[in-house]
Amino acid sequence: MRPMLPLFASLLASFTVCASADTFSTAIGVDYSSGDYGTGTTSEIWYVPVVGKYETGPMTYKVTVPWLRITNPEVGPNGDPLPGGCRDVESGLGDTVTSADYALLDGSEGGVLLDLIGKVKFPTADEDQCLGTGEFDYTAQVGIAKAFGPVTGFATLGWKKFGDPPGSNFDDPVFASLGFALPVAARTTAGASYDWRQKVVSTGSQIQEFTLFVTHKLSHEWKIQLYAVKGFSDASPDAEGGLLLYHMF
Repeated sequence: MRPMLPLFASLLASFTVCASADTFSTAIGVDYSSGDYGTGTTSEIWYVPVVGKYETGPMTYKVTVPWLRITNPEVGPNGDPLPGGCRDVESGLGDTVTSADYALLDGSEGGVLLDLIGKVKFPTADEDQCLGTGEFDYTAQVGIAKAFGPVTGFATLGWKKFGDPPGSNFDDPVFASLGFALPVAARTTAGASYDWRQKVVSTGSQIQEFTLFVTHKLSHEWKIQLYAVKGFSDASPDAEGGLLLYHMF
């Protein structure tokens, strides 16, 4: 479900952007997660994404290029199994993710926002360093959001097609999330979401995570988001937190 630009950020932002406006925005973030993922050995991941996003009419195009540092590699930033035999600490370029988002419904006048999203993960990370699987992955998902007075509810449902590294046979999981957001102060929104994903390998676990987040609009051009995640399965981190800084041009 990660890497770390949560769907709720995109969905909620769509309510404030005119569907016909052409806009370009960037974001940079930092995310730290820690967990043993059922192995008895703690793995730590630092994830630093740089994001570019272009919106034109009902379409949104996005590319994310991350830097990674993984201690005791067991899984990647998505909770996906990684190949073994790596050093205690690995760092370098992560996998690049591109996406195209079509707003089937734009949420105008208090209506429903409905997004159809396709993603491709390019294997730019070095699998020999346990920074990725070395394979392409493909994702198709639907995102929906609706305002109920001051509260906005949102949900997503999707399916991911994994590329299989040599000697592996990953399942292609269904995933889902459900959450809400509401204003808590001037230019500040807070909310929560629950994320779930099927197993990737038969001996693995489902992803089950709970996220709390706060978004504050610093100015017309700048926005910051803070979030904290608690995992409830061996495929999820024990704890995770991060921030994202957005700039609109």
